[in-house]
Amino acid sequence: MILLAVLFFLAALGLAVYGAYIGYLRLRHDTFIRSGRAEVAKGTCATLRWTSGGLVASGIRYFDKEGCRRLVWSRAQASIPVPVGGTAQVTYDPTGKANALVNGVASGIGSYGFAAGCLILSAIFFFNGVGQV
Repeated sequence: MILLAVLFFLAALGLAVYGAYIGYLRLRHDTFIRSGRAEVAKGTCATLRWTSGGLVASGIRYFDKEGCRRLVWSRAQASIPVPVGGTAQVTYDPTGKANALVNGVASGIGSYGFAAGCLILSAIFFFNGVGQV
């Protein structure tokens, strides 16, 4: 019984940390968008990357305001977001604290709903574990 309670607690803890992290990423992104510190650059698709699930992402090369060459990945989709050689608008944070957006879409951040779902699921696991003791 104690082992089961510990397993429920560890699952709850893991889900809570993951949910909090996704919420933090989303909050950081939303704060960046509202801050007015965004820089915009024109980029060109240099490469494509396929996921194991059959989705494809475009690798967009652009130059930041200091002239440094950068690469940002679009969100993986069922069809090619930006074909090789095609252009895209990149909105980036010059301080590097937020994910860049390709044509207005960010990759690598979740939603507040997903984060809340993780936290609710962690509470369910936690209270089931408490009930096992």
